[in-house]
Amino acid sequence: MSSGRLEIERKWLLAAAPSEDDLRALGAEPLLIDQVYLVGTPEAPVRRIRRTVHQDRVEHTYTEKRMLSGTVRVEGEIEISESEYRRLLEQADPSRGPIRKTRHVFTYAGNTLEVDVFHQPPGLAVLEIEFDRSDAPVPELPACLQVVRDVSEDPAYLNVNLARSTVPAPS
Repeated sequence: MSSGRLEIERKWLLAAAPSEDDLRALGAEPLLIDQVYLVGTPEAPVRRIRRTVHQDRVEHTYTEKRMLSGTVRVEGEIEISESEYRRLLEQADPSRGPIRKTRHVFTYAGNTLEVDVFHQPPGLAVLEIEFDRSDAPVPELPACLQVVRDVSEDPAYLNVNLARSTVPAPS
């Protein structure tokens, strides 16, 4: 996969995951995500496969990412079959464990918000928003999202690094 699109993403550490009632009220769709990082290559330093369980289907994707700056990456992603997913599991990076999280996706103030609640470490919740440009203003957020701090440029909160070590949840 030689080309991709620009991904401009900001992330915020949340004090806690919003309640199920708050998420339902926002119209959030919960997705169960398992992702495994593969051994990187010079052309694609970050490679991963992901299994996403939606309410009515399961999808498998292969993704390559290359960092351009703290919040900007080049991302190429394709849908793959379950058998291709299983085959690629053989290329799992032995220095990284799988990531399992529940992603709650909803639209608020004209933006798509994604709240990731990690199964490990328990209590870790991160808000992600993708933008069209790196200088886009931060939108108004729902009151139920208690932001601790912006972690957009903190490498500890990149999923590829969370797979290597555990970041403590906020206390």
